[in-house]
Amino acid sequence: MTIYFYLRLLLKGLVVLVPLTLLCIFVVDEPLARLVHKQGAPVQPFFAALMVATDYLSWLFHAPSPLGVPLSLPLLLVLFGVTRFRRWSHCTIWLVVLLTTVGSEGVGNLLKLYFNRPRPLAILTYQTPNSDFWQPVGRFDAFPSGHTAWVAGLLLPLALRFPKARPWLLAGIGLVGMGRVGLEVHWLSDVVAAVCLALVLTCGIEIATWWLRPKGTFSGAPSVPAAA
Repeated sequence: MTIYFYLRLLLKGLVVLVPLTLLCIFVVDEPLARLVHKQGAPVQPFFAALMVATDYLSWLFHAPSPLGVPLSLPLLLVLFGVTRFRRWSHCTIWLVVLLTTVGSEGVGNLLKLYFNRPRPLAILTYQTPNSDFWQPVGRFDAFPSGHTAWVAGLLLPLALRFPKARPWLLAGIGLVGMGRVGLEVHWLSDVVAAVCLALVLTCGIEIATWWLRPKGTFSGAPSVPAAA
């Protein structure tokens, strides 16, 4: 992987995911939510069990340490320090995972407060008249999906660094996103926006921490095959 890889990925991701989010908001969200409301009962037990597993993973990540901060914070910092000392080429992955996970969760929560968008069930049960952003009355937190942002912030950096594990890690992100839609707690656009947020943070933090990699284990430019 090179810096240019993450720059290209960031650009391509924005070009695809931002229009896709807008398409979902204006065209897909409400019809899909009504379809899920009518036909989605058979798959909801599976998605509910998946959310329990996701919540347990979140609990482990946020479990407090004797230092008064989540245990994951000093653990990931120690892993970064040890692997950096041993000059492992992927040593910064621990720092990237820490920052993307915390960043996805923190920025996602701020965006929820700002956009104040109702969840699907609030519309389908007539608690609010529409799914518009910036509702003048009530406190809502649909956009973006917090669960999806957190899981994507955790798994996406790993998926990009380690191609062999990539299909499984991306599948995990996809299942969580599907679960949030299937359980009628998020619109599809909420999920797509959460993935977009995690991608932006992942690429940005990878580029920002590139200088911390041991010298000789990376290149800022695409590799060129040696001449025959």
